[in-house]
Amino acid sequence: MKWPNNILFLVFALAFIGCGKTQIDSQSDSTINAIYNNSLSSNYFKSSQKIIVEVYYESGAEPFAGSTLNGMPYWKILEDNLNAIFQYRTSKPIVVVPKDLATMTLIPVQNKTKWTPDDLIQLNTQYKQASPTATEAHFYIYFLKGNSTSSNNVIAESVNGTPVIGIYKNVITASGGPIVQRYVEQSTLVHEIGHALGFVNNGVPMKTNHQDSAHGAHSTNPNCVMYYLNEGAADMMSFVSKFISSGNTIMWGPEVLADAQAFSQ
Repeated sequence: MKWPNNILFLVFALAFIGCGKTQIDSQSDSTINAIYNNSLSSNYFKSSQKIIVEVYYESGAEPFAGSTLNGMPYWKILEDNLNAIFQYRTSKPIVVVPKDLATMTLIPVQNKTKWTPDDLIQLNTQYKQASPTATEAHFYIYFLKGNSTSSNNVIAESVNGTPVIGIYKNVITASGGPIVQRYVEQSTLVHEIGHALGFVNNGVPMKTNHQDSAHGAHSTNPNCVMYYLNEGAADMMSFVSKFISSGNTIMWGPEVLADAQAFSQ
């Protein structure tokens, strides 16, 4: 299928832990911008006073909740990375990240085996609880059954120009053992929200040139969550294993943090 020329989406793939580009159908740029015109990079780093992560899931595709062996909620990893990226704001925004299923939203089973970017937009139109405003930003994350139409190996899709992210749970659960899966899920979330925020060179200007231009909006630093890991699933597991063993939760590389610092207000 050839997608119409209206908007790109980014793909986080298990096979190479990077994002490929294709295009979303049946939504024009003007429609997308009308709905999400308060989700520009400048809003996140200059004006939003509150950043809210909304999480939705189908039964059977529940996000991993619970805590690590030392008692830290797994979703604190995403929260820590959001706080780290906004630490340079003069007036730091309030970051709200759910930590358990009770603070996430169960949606009806969708009975879909394949998802397009347009499907994700339509799903969000149906279920989102609040729209972004000039002072309050929202990310909309959907944990889903089925797979992306682009590949059965795609872990997640971030629809470019919007804060809408789809996570394909069955690909997460095939990524390794129980502990690895939880860190893979969190690193996937950080990576995709990184794209939604405008990294790398996708809305947030670069302080120094660290874009892996051969692979789109990714960093050349292999120790950064925004790196395009192009040697297979073993590299992904190696990446998350460093965080499991060290206890460090911040997955951004120094280049991305420098971009955030230079762009923040």
